Amino acid sequence: MFVESLAGNMKVALFLAGKSIARGNKWALGLTIAVMSLSFVNLIFTSSILSGVTTTMDEQLVDTTLANIIISPAEDRYYMEKASQVEARIRQVEGVAGVAAHLNSSAFIEHEWKEKQRQTDRGSSGTWEVIGIDPIQEASVTVIHSSIIEGSYLSEHDRDEIVVGIEIAGGDGAQSSEFLTLGGVKVGDELRLTYPNGVQREYTVKGIFRAREIMRADHLAFVTRQEMASVLGRDIFFDRATEILVSTLPGADDGLLIEEFKAMGIAGEIRNWREYGGAMRGTIATFEIIASLIGAIGLVVAAIVMFIVIYIAVLNRRRQIGILRAIGIRKSNIIASYLMQALLYASSGIGLGWLVVNFLMQPYFAYHPLDLPMGLVSLNVQLSTIWNSVAGLIAAAVLAGLIPAAAIMKQGIVKTIWGV
Repeated sequence: MFVESLAGNMKVALFLAGKSIARGNKWALGLTIAVMSLSFVNLIFTSSILSGVTTTMDEQLVDTTLANIIISPAEDRYYMEKASQVEARIRQVEGVAGVAAHLNSSAFIEHEWKEKQRQTDRGSSGTWEVIGIDPIQEASVTVIHSSIIEGSYLSEHDRDEIVVGIEIAGGDGAQSSEFLTLGGVKVGDELRLTYPNGVQREYTVKGIFRAREIMRADHLAFVTRQEMASVLGRDIFFDRATEILVSTLPGADDGLLIEEFKAMGIAGEIRNWREYGGAMRGTIATFEIIASLIGAIGLVVAAIVMFIVIYIAVLNRRRQIGILRAIGIRKSNIIASYLMQALLYASSGIGLGWLVVNFLMQPYFAYHPLDLPMGLVSLNVQLSTIWNSVAGLIAAAVLAGLIPAAAIMKQGIVKTIWGV
């Protein structure tokens, strides 16, 4: 009996809702659904584009500076000893795609130092990080070799040549102010580097790269490990490393690999790349909060629009509502009819919005990603974002449908009919 009664009430509510929509203003119906659709698209787009920014920045960190796993010296050491042996052992582990040892230093880099009027003139100069690499090994863990925009990449036995990031070289492609760069270095120019131990070397710029990771990668300079070991001045540095970067195959579990490296007895600190991205993750978390606020505002706007549409419909049909109540139609059926109208607006908007996202926006951004300074950014539509957006619009529809209808139901039948 209960089920039959419930089914009967639903039929009545559906009948009333259908008649109300059929007799209503078609332009108002269309515009309301359009607003719901745009609200849904806005919720998806804002979260997805920020998620895309996060994904791109994460990929840039991994591809240009950190790889997937970073092995650094123990806390009481500056360098890792017998780096070649450590590299050989790591390469044998299943899931490892590439290994590269770095020998890091810094240097005071000068351009056109010969043109200085006085020794104390600053000229075009600055202090940047310089990394000694094996060019072949480095190509297996980072994309620096494929990010050269002028000149060419280092060769294994280069000793008097250097590759610099665009934020060191400067010029039109740099994001930094000119005074923070060398002012427009070109391939073939001479640079003088003064290392912390006082050693001075002159290099020819062999290549300039733009890795699109403006926080660190594009502020780096690279020489060969042979050259850096020579600068440091002792033969032992030829087999030392400041850090060892490990790239992993797609699908490999970084956590399991780290545990396996530790079980091998490698002397050093072994960390996942995410542990080095704390500051960046904080910035992204700020963007996510902003996206949530924008989404909340969109939901409020959608709810207000539905509320206004239904409230006006209720006011225009007060007398009809009173007559329906007078002939025995339950209050719950009338309220349910307006609730169904609101749910129809929301569900139609969600359906139309999903078609726009799935068949227009995603394909467009897949072929035409946003070209931002940190890289190419596309939409990263996540299932959780879709469900949250659907739930938000449905909740807004429920509130917008219930409140005005419930308010008019509180009035007596006579007052509802005659407005007195």
